[in-house]
Amino acid sequence: MLNIPKVILFLESSRQYGRDLINGIAEYSLINGPWTFYKEDDFYSTLKKGSGDLSWIKRWGANGIITRDFKGFDRLLEFKLPIIVVEAFQETNKVGNVPKVVSNHDAIGGLACDYFIRHGFKNFAYCGFTDMPWSVSRGERFASALKSKGYQPEFFYSKSYRLLVWDKEYPRLVRWLTSLPRPAAILCCNDDRGCDVIEACKTAGLRVPFDIAVLGIDDDPQVCNLTYPPLSSIMLSTKKAGFLTAQMLHELMRKEQVAENTIKVEPVGIDTRQSTDSLAIEDPQVAKAMEFISANSNPLIQVTDVLYHVGCSRRGLDEKFHKILGHSIFAEIRRIRIEMICNMLLKTNRSISEIALALGYNDADHIARFFKQEKHMTPFEYRKTYASS
Repeated sequence: MLNIPKVILFLESSRQYGRDLINGIAEYSLINGPWTFYKEDDFYSTLKKGSGDLSWIKRWGANGIITRDFKGFDRLLEFKLPIIVVEAFQETNKVGNVPKVVSNHDAIGGLACDYFIRHGFKNFAYCGFTDMPWSVSRGERFASALKSKGYQPEFFYSKSYRLLVWDKEYPRLVRWLTSLPRPAAILCCNDDRGCDVIEACKTAGLRVPFDIAVLGIDDDPQVCNLTYPPLSSIMLSTKKAGFLTAQMLHELMRKEQVAENTIKVEPVGIDTRQSTDSLAIEDPQVAKAMEFISANSNPLIQVTDVLYHVGCSRRGLDEKFHKILGHSIFAEIRRIRIEMICNMLLKTNRSISEIALALGYNDADHIARFFKQEKHMTPFEYRKTYASS
């Protein structure tokens, strides 16, 4: 009889982060299993206050646990099972040296900072939750990235939805938004928060993205497309993290030594929708060049095409690009094209050859070489690593 590992998942699947994490775990178990899973979506309500009978864990003969953090987390440690905690939110020592899955908030904040500056913004803000350390950390890292560029963001914090009296909090959010200098770029701690901001902008009479550009985190299409205009969002490597989490748990269940007890969820790009589809670049020549590059990135445009459209010298426009964006016209064209290839790899099922043809390349080998120069992995490796499904 097969000795099939029994694994408990205290992970919600109502949002993209949880779904991608579970997809990665499932993929690992399909390749290296089989495993038997017990999954509970509503674990917060049954476990967060220390209530609920957990003796079934021992009776069931569980071999390992992957869980989100919650206030009764220490009760799970009593079972002496291999356990991995996802996005710990408690500022306590209870989690201790337990293996963890954490987001790379430095990289997330840096990506958002560069994205907004590239769009020409000079006024920045962050909207998050006070009672979620991961949310506070994202705000701090975003501020640090901006500070290194000479900027300082405004902040809006409130308690998370489980503790929030929304009809009292909503007017405060509206007042804060109207107080911001415009145009402003706002990073939100997740997609749900981004939708809150967009809806509050409507109440405040602020135009998104022209008065306020809004960027979320997690790239949950169900959430991002539920509001208007649709929300742009930072894509995360959560599926890959789920695969690595299952791999680590497997090693722990076999009583093997793990090389590293922290798995990082990295940002892999930005899915630009209408909520950030604007430029706040004051220089008319750079703005005109950026609009032309964005609108004509499918054909293989050259720097000379941009210069002809704008009507100025390469030296003069390159100097302005370096001053405002930190890189050359040529680098911007390459960046846009890499971004398009990444989005096609992650959001479509097109083959590499079909993507090459759509973007004007002669063959798949050319696009593969170009992509590997920039991303240090092949298009196939990128899709396998980061695609949600």
